[in-house]
Amino acid sequence: MTKAIIFDCFGVIITDALKAICTSLRKTNPEKALLITGIIAENNRGLISAESSSEKIAKILGQTTDEFGRQIKDGEVKDQSILDFIVSLRPNFKTAMLSNISSTGLEQRFTPDELKLYFDVVVASGQVGFAKPEAQAYEITAEKLGVRLEECIMIDDVEAYCFGAKGVGMQAIHYRSFDQMKNELEALLTA
Repeated sequence: MTKAIIFDCFGVIITDALKAICTSLRKTNPEKALLITGIIAENNRGLISAESSSEKIAKILGQTTDEFGRQIKDGEVKDQSILDFIVSLRPNFKTAMLSNISSTGLEQRFTPDELKLYFDVVVASGQVGFAKPEAQAYEITAEKLGVRLEECIMIDDVEAYCFGAKGVGMQAIHYRSFDQMKNELEALLTA
């Protein structure tokens, strides 16, 4: 029986500006894209600070840190329809956000009141030292929710992270659109 629904942040709740940059770079300069992907991975595991990560990525892109910051901020848009949907789930399910992000990244994008409105638990990989698809990231989230792994559904736009969730016993939905996710979630919850 499902007791908790866990949402990814970027690509599900907020558009992923950094992923868009890397996707574009892979076509024009794969070496730069690879360097940036490595920096993101270090940041997501809490090995380097968000500030250091931004400085390094901006340098690779030939931008100032401020220019890079504006590009990210302008490219990140919250999807209010999914946030409203999360609120509608809360009377019947625990909700969480599990994101591969620096230890301070979510606080830069959500107020404390917003996080409380939408989620019972928020897990940032940079705070816990484990990033999806590492098993510990999912295990920590379920533990903080007070549920078993098999009582959780993970919703993520990265298929490998869905496989990671399934690998620890969770159900998972590969997010491609709001309507697709909602239909698949309703099917799982009524099965």
